[in-house]
Formats: sequence, structure tokens, C-alpha cells
Amino acid sequence: MSVKHPTLTWIAILVFGAGLITGAQAAGLPTAEELRSAAEAGAPWAQLNLGAAYDHGLAGMPRDPRQAVIWYRRAAEQGLAKAQFNLAHCLVTGCDGTTDPAEARRWMRRAAEQDMADAQFLYGVMLAEGLGGPVDRTAALRWLRRAARSGQVDAADYLARFED
Repeated sequence: MSVKHPTLTWIAILVFGAGLITGAQAAGLPTAEELRSAAEAGAPWAQLNLGAAYDHGLAGMPRDPRQAVIWYRRAAEQGLAKAQFNLAHCLVTGCDGTTDPAEARRWMRRAAEQDMADAQFLYGVMLAEGLGGPVDRTAALRWLRRAARSGQVDAADYLARFED
């Protein structure tokens, strides 16, 4: 199957799986099997979305946090910022039953370095709170300000409290 806009297609699969669009609206979209096939073939957006499907039990997939982490990691290793962010979130919250704050911090930084405002904010918080490594107030302020400049609303609120 040739997909003209893979990112939009995989997002539509997830939205359909969540019941936010109808079957008629989803006509012509790849099936869950095609999503898995694309992910197994190495397509990073498919890997990300397969991870999300497992993470949230969407697109006909059972909820399986361990599989979510596996697929997020594969996409993250290919440099996909959203996958790096999702993997970091799973590693810090223990979505699969294990936590690794230090690894989470490394992945969050990678996503933040790609100008993902939410990652910049959370990486700044990790630095400010010492989650996954030592507290670094100077770097935390730099990342929080960068996130706030990018329009991340929580960053501005956090900065107001942090700078007092």
C-alpha cells in the first residue's frame, strides 16, 4: 500500500481507534496489520504510532505498555522527537512497571534539542528538580525560558514560581 501522507494516516488510525471518527471517515486508511507491517519495516512514524496504540489500547491493539516502550524506543532511536518524548515519559512514570529516570532525562533532552516545546519544559523541570541526575538551576532556567518562548504555557507558570 502506498501512503501519500504517512503521518496523517497513522494519526487518523489512532483517532479512529479512539472512536473519534466513523468507519466511513476512516475508509481507505491502513489497517492495524498494515501499521504493524510498516513499523516492522522500520518506518519511524509507524513505530511511534504502534507504540501509542499499545500505550493507550487504540487501533484494535490491546493495551500493552511493554510493547509501547519497545516501539517508542525503536522510533526514538531513529531520531523522532515525539517518540523520544513518549519514551522518556514512560521511563519516568513507569508505564511498563519499571522506571529509569536517568535514561528518561537523556531521551527528554534529545526531544528538547529538536525544539519540541513540551520536551523543553519537562527537561527543564527534570533539571530543576534533579530527576534523573543532579539539579542544574542554570540549565533548567535556560530550557524553561526556551519552552516559554515557544508558547508552552506550563513553562511560563513554572518559571514564575521557580524564579521567585
